[in-house]
Amino acid sequence: MSSLALSVSPMRSRILTQRTLIGFLVLLILSSIRLWPELRIIFSLDESETDKHIAQLLFFNSRLPRVLAAIVSGAALGLSGTLFQAITRNPLAAPDLLGVTGGAQLGIFAAIILPALGGVASVPLLFACGMLGALLAIFAAGGWQTSALRLTLAGMACSLLFSAISLMLMTIFEEDITGVALWSNGLLYQPDAHGLLTVMMWFCLPLLLLPWILKPLEISTLGDDTARALGVALRPLRLITLWIATLFAAGATAIAGPMGFIGLIAPNLLRTQGVQRLSRLLPLAAVWGAVILLAADSLVMRLQLDATLSTGVMIAMVGTPVLLFLIHRHRALTGMISTSHSWFRFQLSFKRCVWVCSVLLLLLIAFAAIYGETWLAPNKWLEHHLVLELRLARVLTALLAGAILAASGVLLQSVVRNPLAGPEVLGIIQGSGLAILLMMVTTTMLSRGMLLLVSLFGGTITLGLILLFNRRHHLAPLPVALTGIALGALYAALSQWLVVENSVEQARFLVWLVGGTYGRSLIDVLCLLPWFLFALPVLYLLARPLDMLVLGEQHAATLGIPVIRVRMLTLALATVLASVVVSVVGPVSFVGLMTPHLAQMLGFQRHRQRLPIAMLLGALVLGVADVAGRSVLAPIEIPAGAMTALIGAPYLLAMLILGQRKRRYV
Repeated sequence: MSSLALSVSPMRSRILTQRTLIGFLVLLILSSIRLWPELRIIFSLDESETDKHIAQLLFFNSRLPRVLAAIVSGAALGLSGTLFQAITRNPLAAPDLLGVTGGAQLGIFAAIILPALGGVASVPLLFACGMLGALLAIFAAGGWQTSALRLTLAGMACSLLFSAISLMLMTIFEEDITGVALWSNGLLYQPDAHGLLTVMMWFCLPLLLLPWILKPLEISTLGDDTARALGVALRPLRLITLWIATLFAAGATAIAGPMGFIGLIAPNLLRTQGVQRLSRLLPLAAVWGAVILLAADSLVMRLQLDATLSTGVMIAMVGTPVLLFLIHRHRALTGMISTSHSWFRFQLSFKRCVWVCSVLLLLLIAFAAIYGETWLAPNKWLEHHLVLELRLARVLTALLAGAILAASGVLLQSVVRNPLAGPEVLGIIQGSGLAILLMMVTTTMLSRGMLLLVSLFGGTITLGLILLFNRRHHLAPLPVALTGIALGALYAALSQWLVVENSVEQARFLVWLVGGTYGRSLIDVLCLLPWFLFALPVLYLLARPLDMLVLGEQHAATLGIPVIRVRMLTLALATVLASVVVSVVGPVSFVGLMTPHLAQMLGFQRHRQRLPIAMLLGALVLGVADVAGRSVLAPIEIPAGAMTALIGAPYLLAMLILGQRKRRYV
């Protein structure tokens, strides 16, 4: 390569210098505003020695460490996101989307729960867990050069898996890790500078290595063949870069907790301003990542919300609109996932499959009735209270909820023509859950009708936002998935914040937020049953129009299908069904995404077969999750929502891995 290709023009060099100086100037202004009140007292001639001493203690033990923590964490996340995007050649790669942040958070929980890990330094432990998440996501996606869609899905699955494990640990070991819940929202509070300085020492080696890998990384962006021809050893380069990026993310998590969006937004905002070269992007991403985090924290402090609102929640509130803007603006967000499952398909007749699923459901109901924390003796099988009101009510609630969620998933995937359009991926489940949680916090007098209305409101608003922001991309899988992930991350951050701020009923809110059937009664069964019965004939009538819609809107219109009316009716029904379930059992994930795929794997493509099979499978999945959750670690109960995530996330990862091997994903 000629020297001209890697040279920086004087004009662009001046622009780079100006943007860097502007970033440093903003950092200086924000830092000065934050530190000036204490500095004024310290250097004042009119203040007493006592006031000066108090100001010094506050300055060196609180104000300055917090400002430095924001700058260091933001810069580390900006560098980490840029490096992840460089090695994957994917502008959507970021530590929070690749499972690195979720893995690091899980490492903190493990260190608190397992005394043997208590002596392990936080950064190495978080680094190991974060590296595990990154390697798992990259492997499941299909390697370093995978598409943005596959990498996003794999990272989402890893993040949801780690999140489910973390929520499960928070539920089981509530007394041990209650204090970590606040940190899990992203918290910049620093009691002193010791921990910050310790983490900064871990950044020394990767910072020294950055100049050595910068030029090979820039060459690698030209393509593997070109890079190899120019003597770049790609495998060692990628592993070293992955190590550096993960270490930066782990260090930032150790300082400030899980902070989302910064590693994704900072470099992409700079790219919108024409900064493409890695040698320019890295320093600018570090500077402006620090600016974003310090500005968000300064806003929290300025509004005097530091006692109630964590910086991580503020980042999510500010970052979500920015990310949605980037998704809407990006013209290259393409890529499809094949809905074919010929690489793993059973050929079963419809009647045989219904018969098998029905027998399994009956066996599950019988098992759930006689087995709880202990086996129920045969002479007590007819005890009304224990069998009917406690155990059978729970399992029937789970079966109905699973069937309804599966129907919602099939409807969404069919009408949007997107195999990723489950109610949990689109954020409908999270939106309904947040709306109900907000009502639970503000009032104690909540009827089941009110819960349903609030849940419908949250789910409808979320679906409307999904459709609004993806009209330009014609509801393509990648932007739809990204929009749902962004909204879901915002809802999750707000939900965690509401749980933390209401310490009196924190356990109740946390268990509900995970989703499950604990404490459900026959009244809850009666709340779900009418919706289930109402949906059956409507789904039967919609089956043929949905078959036509899958073939394309123009083809459906020529056959006399009122396309717009069918689409709106289907979307409304799917949202109502998902919201109904959330109002009863909470935000249960993965059932609506997983069971439509399982129905297709069994060979059922037409909706009059796919819908009932998916509903039977949904009932089985959530029913098994409920029974397993209350049996595996009895008397400790794992919420059914955590169990479905523990089942669904590995399923999605396995689907990606097997699909890549058979080259079914394009």
